[in-house]
Amino acid sequence: MFTKPVGGGLPAKELEGIVMKKLSVIFACAVLTVFAVNVALSQSGGSFTITKSVIGGGGGRTAGGAFTVDGTIGESVAGTTSTGGNFSISSGFWAGGGGSAVEPNDAPFDFDGDGKTDIAIFRPAPTGGEWWWQRSSDNQVPATPFGLATDVIAPGDFTGDGKLDITVWRPASGFWYILRSEDFSFYGFPFGANGDVPMTADYDGDGKDDPTVFRAGVGLWFITRSSDNQVETIQFGLPGDVPVAADYDGDGKADVAIRRNGPNGAEWWINRSTQGVIALIFGASTDRAVPGDYTGDGKTDVAYFRPSTGFWFILRSEDFSFYGFPFGANGDQPVSGDYDGDGRIDPAVFRPSTNTWFIAGSTSGTQIQNFGLPGDRPIPNAFVR
Repeated sequence: MFTKPVGGGLPAKELEGIVMKKLSVIFACAVLTVFAVNVALSQSGGSFTITKSVIGGGGGRTAGGAFTVDGTIGESVAGTTSTGGNFSISSGFWAGGGGSAVEPNDAPFDFDGDGKTDIAIFRPAPTGGEWWWQRSSDNQVPATPFGLATDVIAPGDFTGDGKLDITVWRPASGFWYILRSEDFSFYGFPFGANGDVPMTADYDGDGKDDPTVFRAGVGLWFITRSSDNQVETIQFGLPGDVPVAADYDGDGKADVAIRRNGPNGAEWWINRSTQGVIALIFGASTDRAVPGDYTGDGKTDVAYFRPSTGFWFILRSEDFSFYGFPFGANGDQPVSGDYDGDGRIDPAVFRPSTNTWFIAGSTSGTQIQNFGLPGDRPIPNAFVR
């Protein structure tokens, strides 16, 4: 797929119209009102399992963050399976129970597959790179050497088992090295060149992350799709842009996106796979991009962390209103993730001066923990730019 270079093919008046339209929405939507209505035969939520459900005559609806089942009585034979893009319904007619619909776990930086982001660091030791993480499932702290001190960390779930695979990208050679979470075997392959920026994400929506690099000098994306092993090249960006790919439209596929330091602030250009290109001005050139689903609607919210003040600013995907709050201090590194497993990204920072983690859990409250040594890099900061 090829698109015009962002900012390179749009007339100035058209660009101004797009940006100003979005700005008017941003600043007009100061209040968010939520109406809750109880409806029969309706079940919804961020992450849940439905069992022994009876939808006798069809027409019922079961909805979750990434799927909807509408007007069905299930399969006619118990034990058969109906599958969709991000869900499966198994075991039957539903009259006798046993059927289930489960939203997949997609917490970032989850080493143990329990649906929660794990506190973790990469240590560029003199003898090579070391990976240390604390499993949220049992608080055990495994460690493994993998990579070189000069490698760039680019972890992701490349095998689709719901667990993070330890991964490094070697700038000097353009090689990727991936340590499988299943059995700690590893493999390597060349993909990219010196000067590229790795941007691991699931671009084809198959449940596996795809090795990807952004060539900042020319605004080119190179994506190896895990669904068919084909390389997709996308022209999207200009020299000097930084990649901020994520699933902004909630279709289960990461959207190529860039952040640009514009004359009026930070510009976000997002090529949504279902809704086309959108442009926003949000933040300053010195801010750090921390996009994530902070509101739990299944769509990534544009967001940034301001190091000078420790403030977070989040632009809601629902209505383009925004909010801000202080969490952190000058010198902290943002490490947002879903640490409590509720389907919402939690603001969090790592303080290098004391090796302390501060996590604002959306359901678990504030957590403060020491983990790491001077010189360590927090792994949930891998793609913050």
